[in-house]
Amino acid sequence: MEQASALLDSTRRASFIGVMDNEPVLVWASHYLSDMAKALMDDAHMGMLKKV
Repeated sequence: MEQASALLDSTRRASFIGVMDNEPVLVWASHYLSDMAKALMDDAHMGMLKKV
């Protein structure tokens, strides 16, 4: 979850900078980073369910 949190922080920063500086590449990068963070959270959730 810590790695997902770091990715989400990077996502937020890239999105903000991309919009403020009119950099579509950063906006797209934030989109992909958010997908990676979601995948990490999904995997962590599945791992927590298996321990029960």
